[in-house]
Amino acid sequence: MRLLRSLVLLLVAGPATAQGRLVRATDARAIPGGATVATLEPRTTWRQGPIQRNYVRVTLEGWIDADRVGGRLDTFPQSIGGAGTVRLRAAPRANAPIIAVFAPRAGIRVIERKGGWARIRRAAWVSRSAFESAPEADPPPAREASRAEMPSPGAAPALEAPPPLPQGPGASRTALRVSTPLELALAPGTTRIGTLDKDVVVEPTARAGGWVRVRVDAWVPESRLTPTDSTYSAGLRAVDLRLDPSGYVGRTVRWAVQVVGLQNADPLRKGFRPDEPYLLALGPSGESAVLYFAVPSTLLAEAKSIRAMSKVILTGTVRTGRSEPTGAPIIDLRSITRP
Repeated sequence: MRLLRSLVLLLVAGPATAQGRLVRATDARAIPGGATVATLEPRTTWRQGPIQRNYVRVTLEGWIDADRVGGRLDTFPQSIGGAGTVRLRAAPRANAPIIAVFAPRAGIRVIERKGGWARIRRAAWVSRSAFESAPEADPPPAREASRAEMPSPGAAPALEAPPPLPQGPGASRTALRVSTPLELALAPGTTRIGTLDKDVVVEPTARAGGWVRVRVDAWVPESRLTPTDSTYSAGLRAVDLRLDPSGYVGRTVRWAVQVVGLQNADPLRKGFRPDEPYLLALGPSGESAVLYFAVPSTLLAEAKSIRAMSKVILTGTVRTGRSEPTGAPIIDLRSITRP
């Protein structure tokens, strides 16, 4: 009840009503200047919100193929599943206008399903310069929350954006330092998921009701991590892929293998793009199957550095469970981990 009473007095910003029309295709990012989650089509209109560091927050909403809805990712209940991009359409039909293209593994929220379509929504940040007329940076006047807007008991309070970073020489940044060891939670008042030690520096990303959501840069051994994708199955074997070549397409695998070498696909190997680079490997552990891991340009330099017959851990998504003419699975490489 104490939390509820405090929320009654909380001053909140009015709902975003500004609409902005893009003059060019532009990236929508998870945070201002952060990773790209989607590319928005030119001449499309988007609902705008707060402004930070010359970025404006927009609400991405539209329809995607329901088969491409993946599992939970970070704080998002769903994500874009599979290996490729996904078109966001204005309506649940194949000929509807494309308004954006989502990157794989982007976090989303499904708010409606209709037939084979899913209506999704998420917030993202877009450069103000991409709009025909950039919105003013002044926030709307504060007002007191009405009774109808009060959260129900037990509900997490709405998150507020942090203030813009100070600009100019000598300006202090928004980083915060942990004064005493404290617990981490996914949302205010929920179960602890970890701790932060004293003197760790964090960056605030949102505030609500006396809580602050933070980001911290840290390193952990990749060998101790597993994919969060709901399509990941620790027990999936190479023989399973060969027995059901299409049944496991899009599934995530994480296998310890022995790399024979880096090669380029010739015209006889079906399922590859012309001259596409791939790692020829043997495995996974307990099997001696021939495996093909298609290497994207972002991992090509690292793939070239692997010595022949080295043992590594490769994570990827299944492109096909059995390719011609050898019958080897083709897997789209996503990460390389050295034991």
